[in-house]
Amino acid sequence: MKFKKIAAAAAASAMVISAMGVTASAAEYEAFLMFTDYDWLWGNWNAGAAGDVTVDGYGTYTVSLDNTQAENAMSATNGAQVFCVDIIGAGSEFTPDNTIVTIDSIKTDGTEIKVDNSKINYGDIEENGNFRIEIRNAYGVTGDMNDPHYEPIDSENFSAAEKIEVTFTLASADGSAPAAEETVEEVTEAAPETTEAAVSTPDSDSATTSTKTGNTSAAALAGVMAVAAAAAFAVKKSK
Repeated sequence: MKFKKIAAAAAASAMVISAMGVTASAAEYEAFLMFTDYDWLWGNWNAGAAGDVTVDGYGTYTVSLDNTQAENAMSATNGAQVFCVDIIGAGSEFTPDNTIVTIDSIKTDGTEIKVDNSKINYGDIEENGNFRIEIRNAYGVTGDMNDPHYEPIDSENFSAAEKIEVTFTLASADGSAPAAEETVEEVTEAAPETTEAAVSTPDSDSATTSTKTGNTSAAALAGVMAVAAAAAFAVKKSK
């Protein structure tokens, strides 16, 4: 009986590891903030700035651009003429059919501005293999007064002197990969004097969270490994 309970604990550990990794993407993509203002200053058209981020599955990410990274950032931005997030090479993995995009926040010099998520446009918009989140593009649908996507932000009054930050979330359209913070319940080890391994889950307020779905937290993984080690020791001792 003791052996069966120990084996069950080990099996539960393996299941937790499997569940925590199920939403991870097999590929990694570089995402960057594309921007220029009405005067064609603060230009950034390609990846390579320090504010880029690696996208490796559904989850929440932040890209940024500051006045040391942009071209011709001689003064505060005069509005927003082109303002997009490009995820390079991800146009086939993420599509409007399988992915829901949410802009969680846009900050200028640390201050959050208003954004209408119902108006943002996303997908392989330029048909170049990249997945684009179009927040404002004077030459796209968000710049067309006759299109329902027009003006997700107040582009005319958009102004940043130091830094622009965009935090966005990619979620599975079928709900299989929640985009909000994913809660991972840790498996805890029984007290050393107990011969029968016990598996318990902590209360929700003590659970480990990951801000990027598909990335296993180090604490949760350590807890799982501890249970597996305890199970192995107990099996050896019982022989």
